[in-house]
Amino acid sequence: MSTYRDILYRDYSASFGGQKALDVSVQHAQYDATYDQLPPKRDAIIADLGCGKGEWIGWMASKGFSKLTGVDLSSSDLAIARQNDSSRTWVQENVITFLESQDAAFDLLHAKDIIEHFTKDEFIRFLTAARNALKPGGELWLLTFNAQSPLSSAIRYGDFTHEIGFTPASMAQCLRACGFKHISVQGRHYCSNSTSGQIRRILGHMVFKMAGLLLKIRHGEAAKERFIDMHCTQPDLFTMACKV
Repeated sequence: MSTYRDILYRDYSASFGGQKALDVSVQHAQYDATYDQLPPKRDAIIADLGCGKGEWIGWMASKGFSKLTGVDLSSSDLAIARQNDSSRTWVQENVITFLESQDAAFDLLHAKDIIEHFTKDEFIRFLTAARNALKPGGELWLLTFNAQSPLSSAIRYGDFTHEIGFTPASMAQCLRACGFKHISVQGRHYCSNSTSGQIRRILGHMVFKMAGLLLKIRHGEAAKERFIDMHCTQPDLFTMACKV
């Protein structure tokens, strides 16, 4: 019997209709705003886990990186990725089993909008495999929705394949338990430079400020950790962690 994953991941993006259309200009602008500190060496060996149509890899290539691998389960998304850039390495495989076949192979592992699709056991298995697949000093970058942001349930349940959600505290908890160091967890709220985008930015700033205050009222002051914003309430969480 087919599982929901067999059915929904087979043609993942197409199941959303026009919601996941490929728009390079929009996505690259979002990446420019989100990833503000790229690896210093352009020959870094990098894998994008859950690469979809290859949007992030295309952006990294535009920044001068060449040793790029994309991994995804969706055959239809990878077909588009290969069509757009046949010079990259594209792997159709479960990202966890892919990582488990690698040993200290990568300088950077990137996973955007994928970890929320794992069960709890799968996420810990993913982190363990990612750490083993990184070279010493290698980094893991994760982007996912922020479960303590207002209306986060709209994102959590907006995709039937979502399984879990993270706050800064639970994200750091899992990374520490799996042996990662130098952990940074920060909120992100991308808004375009258009008029409507700037209005979203201003309104969002007010809403997220109030939501952060409510968190402090509810939980009190969290233990101070320089690079982990326990009270961030922006819609997205960007996490960086290092294998020492």
